[in-house]
Amino acid sequence: MRQKFDGRPLDIKNAVPTYFEYCIHSMETPDSACPLLHEFVIAPFALEECRRGGASSSEPARMRPFSDAVTASRTTTTTAVATTVVSSSEEHSPCCSARPLAIGVVAVSMSFALIYFLMIVPLTTTILPVTSSPPPLDTVSHTTVTLPSTASTTVIPEITTTEDPLYKYIDDKHHRLQIPLIHIPQLYEVKLKLFVPWNPSVNYGTDNFIVEGHVRVHFTSGGGSRVLLHSDSEQHVGECLVKDEFGREIFVKHVGRGFPQVLDLHLAADMIHGMNYTLDVAFRRHIRRESAAGLYVVATHLQISEARTVFPCIDVPEVKAQFDTIIIHPTGTTAIANMMDNSTVVEGGWTTTTFRRTPPMSTYLFALSVSDYPYLERYSSRGVRSRVYCDPSKLDSAQLLTDTISPVLDFYEDYFGIPYPLEKL
Repeated sequence: MRQKFDGRPLDIKNAVPTYFEYCIHSMETPDSACPLLHEFVIAPFALEECRRGGASSSEPARMRPFSDAVTASRTTTTTAVATTVVSSSEEHSPCCSARPLAIGVVAVSMSFALIYFLMIVPLTTTILPVTSSPPPLDTVSHTTVTLPSTASTTVIPEITTTEDPLYKYIDDKHHRLQIPLIHIPQLYEVKLKLFVPWNPSVNYGTDNFIVEGHVRVHFTSGGGSRVLLHSDSEQHVGECLVKDEFGREIFVKHVGRGFPQVLDLHLAADMIHGMNYTLDVAFRRHIRRESAAGLYVVATHLQISEARTVFPCIDVPEVKAQFDTIIIHPTGTTAIANMMDNSTVVEGGWTTTTFRRTPPMSTYLFALSVSDYPYLERYSSRGVRSRVYCDPSKLDSAQLLTDTISPVLDFYEDYFGIPYPLEKL
């Protein structure tokens, strides 16, 4: 900072001590005789005296300029000393002199602190929405926590994991007891043995109207160590075996039925995501009976989610797979299924009929029937076979139906320009 003094530039920082000595030595009162000193040094940074009225004085405490209490004395030495004259009544006053520079520093610091406070507090007190969601299927229990007397009792939710998220829609009737599609089936090998006393001379004792079955499911795994299938609660499940595509067995350590119509297999090791596996399940169950004049016909009607009553499977319409079907039935009866029979082998009192593999289809389209009914047979112009099975007493009534099927099938193939995809109707 530079100012002019007596017409010459003056560096205030270096000149203030010299000028201050000059004023002290040459003038009686610095306020009046040294206006430059008063304006730039004393006035801005002057110390003010804080005092109170004495015991004998009724004058209240006030702020008085420092210049009223400052006198300059000149000595014979080269050094001038400015002293503050304090009255004897004020010498022992408990009120100390305030220092404007320190007060200014404190005021500036408080200003910065206030600005910081105003900037920070709104951010910390703003309640932001929480986007995290708790596991939808975990059981939420409530624990009451007693706080100090100044606070009220608060109920804090405590998340537990008593329910498995795999069973998200297991109790929802609108989802037909759905299970997660972790594993995708590719092929079902279904083998059923039916103990049907189809005439009075056939009796299997306690096994009458029993189905013993075995299903091998070829599926692509989505990983994990659990396999869930739909299985009717009346099915008694036996041995279960899981193998990978290299023939290595994975031990099934637990077979659970914690939920109706669901078979839950816990494996001893995790499966590899994307690898092909096979699952073998043996089962046994009773056949629901509806007797009609002593004649027994075993037939299925599985729409829309009843395939689980025949064999364990993933009984979901959108999950399609192929089917290899083998039916072991009493000799003297005829077995039919979705496809043409591939072979028939008779051994003693049992006949084993093997059927060709189906195209990919939903589980509820799986169909079979075992009876001793006679049938009428016709072929279309393209060689598609059609049969009508019926009670022997109604063969004449079935003749018209049999003669109509083939011409109608030919008409629709020609009309739509799409050939019938299967070998039989």
